[in-house]
Amino acid sequence: MIIKTNGRCFVYILIALLISVMTWAVCFADDPAASTADQGILPVPDYSGEIGARAKLTGDWGGVRQNWADRGVTMEFDWYQAYQDIIDGGFDEGSANSTNLDYRLTLDLMRMGLVPGALVKVRGQSRFGDTVNGNSGVLLPVNMYSAFPFSSDGDEDVNFTITELYWLQFLSDQFGLLAGKITTLATTNEFIGGEGRSQFMNFQLSFSAAIAQLAPYSTLAVSAIWMPSPSWSVTTTLMNLEDASTTSGFDDIGDGTTWATTADYRASLNKLPGGGSISFYYGFDADFAKIRGLNIDPGNGGVSRETTLESWALTWNGWQYIYVENNSDAVDPGNGRQDLEGLGLFAQVGIADEDTNPISWSFSIGLSGRGTIPGRDADTWGLGYFYSDLQDLDRILLKLDNSTMGLEVYYDISLFGWAFLTLDVQWNKSAFQSIDNSTIIGARLNVSF
Repeated sequence: MIIKTNGRCFVYILIALLISVMTWAVCFADDPAASTADQGILPVPDYSGEIGARAKLTGDWGGVRQNWADRGVTMEFDWYQAYQDIIDGGFDEGSANSTNLDYRLTLDLMRMGLVPGALVKVRGQSRFGDTVNGNSGVLLPVNMYSAFPFSSDGDEDVNFTITELYWLQFLSDQFGLLAGKITTLATTNEFIGGEGRSQFMNFQLSFSAAIAQLAPYSTLAVSAIWMPSPSWSVTTTLMNLEDASTTSGFDDIGDGTTWATTADYRASLNKLPGGGSISFYYGFDADFAKIRGLNIDPGNGGVSRETTLESWALTWNGWQYIYVENNSDAVDPGNGRQDLEGLGLFAQVGIADEDTNPISWSFSIGLSGRGTIPGRDADTWGLGYFYSDLQDLDRILLKLDNSTMGLEVYYDISLFGWAFLTLDVQWNKSAFQSIDNSTIIGARLNVSF
């Protein structure tokens, strides 16, 4: 079981939270006053409905689950199954299967009547099986969701680990503070925000390759959130540079820090919804290898590496509906699904520090749609292209090409409100001079319990 000793405190905290929640739920289950809380940080999910239409397979648990949600306690469990086959090219042709389990507990302490403006989130994850990421011939995962959480060996199973555990405290309607363990791959974009679990599978069509070096998947962090208007929000974060997927992260303090600031905005074009994000990442107090700093010493027969303490990256991503069947303001660009029937465009651009990053700049563009086939209103699809410019690393120990690029097309079939089956095809130009370009077919199944 991959939970390091210094991470056991997170397990103990989670158990304590669960016991507290269950005790609170029992004590207040029949208290009318406890159900009158009409304000909370998050909206209350709806677990009702017939089995084929509702959002969760197990429904409202005879009313108990909905009752808890009305009081500020929500529990989610998602199962993700992926299959991919390299049918041509790459390091090695062949297939792989992977399974991810995602457990989430949210305590809206304001709705619970305990702490005004406060929210606690806990996320546990499990990962099993293998992926074709290492054989694809590209630098970043072609199956993004199954690449995380990290383990000491890339495809080693992660039985259970806590990747998020944080407290969010709003001090006013416009300003809040966050402290704890977070994950960093969520993108506020209507068409590429699925973190690889939904929408596109390829990392570079979900997240900017330019900032991958500076954004650990799971890490300790402190953040400040400012929302000056309904259309704008600004988040600035200090976090450890080292990944802490299977540890507490406390031992990583002082081993490098990333300062990240993101401004999210909402806009419209011809009254159609749109928006985007601008992000700046700055890493410091770390050992970043200089790209051109590999020195061969013939006299001593050794290799030395120059390092620097700092690195940076800058990205922008945007999304815009160009046609909708029925326009609505009910768009959540952070939920990982296209909310409106219609068509939309997305784009993403990133530049990075050429002294430390093997990727000097990158971009991706694409088109997404929902309800294109008559009678299939909840089905979605996407077509995307990415390009990354690589540094000149034609050296004895590493021979990269001058660029990598790829195409991906997916069609996501809504089987039920709680189950989605995605068919996926990718073509990737190899990042290595001696490795053939790869063609990958795949399928994934998402079930929300």
